[in-house]
Amino acid sequence: MKESKIKAIWKLGVDSKIKPYSNSELNEIVIRSTRKSMRAIQLGGIFQFIVIGVIIYSILMLAFRDNSPEMKLLDFSGLLIIFVCAVLWKRSDYKMNKYKYDTPIKEWLEYRINELNKTICRRKKYNILIMCMAFILGFSFHVIHQIILKKPFNPILSGVVFVGLIIYLAIITYSLNKKQLKTLEELKEIYKQFGESNYKNNKP
Repeated sequence: MKESKIKAIWKLGVDSKIKPYSNSELNEIVIRSTRKSMRAIQLGGIFQFIVIGVIIYSILMLAFRDNSPEMKLLDFSGLLIIFVCAVLWKRSDYKMNKYKYDTPIKEWLEYRINELNKTICRRKKYNILIMCMAFILGFSFHVIHQIILKKPFNPILSGVVFVGLIIYLAIITYSLNKKQLKTLEELKEIYKQFGESNYKNNKP
């Protein structure tokens, strides 16, 4: 349900012909709307299946491909990094989606707005550093892979990897920043409608 409909639903009780929603039902509406808005910045959908696919593929390659110990170590390092990042991301998503029924809905919503705002501020402050570290890590894997396989330096391949990584990181960073700002505005709108309504927040 879109957040723009929440205030209208809260005010349905003004019409005596319409049965008003209970506080518990209204809480559920706010929770569903908030979770739906946050879904855009969480690990889910197609991206989640891609991550799972990469992890499964890496495991199969480690198990069945006849590589040198050095290459297996490199592949395992890449797999470990992807797995840890995915677990931490899903853990954060779970924490943001979780709702304890003894928590006032206003406090629950405020916490999510504040946490997302902190995340956006940190990203703005350290965006360049994060991108540089991710680029160095990704390109280092390429270089080490070439060294382990004892392949001669290929400027074309290295150039493609170099440019490709920059473009990929720029797109991912821009997309995530845009989605986070949009989600923050949606959560603030939900909170604003919450404050403007005549609905009194009670524990369900």
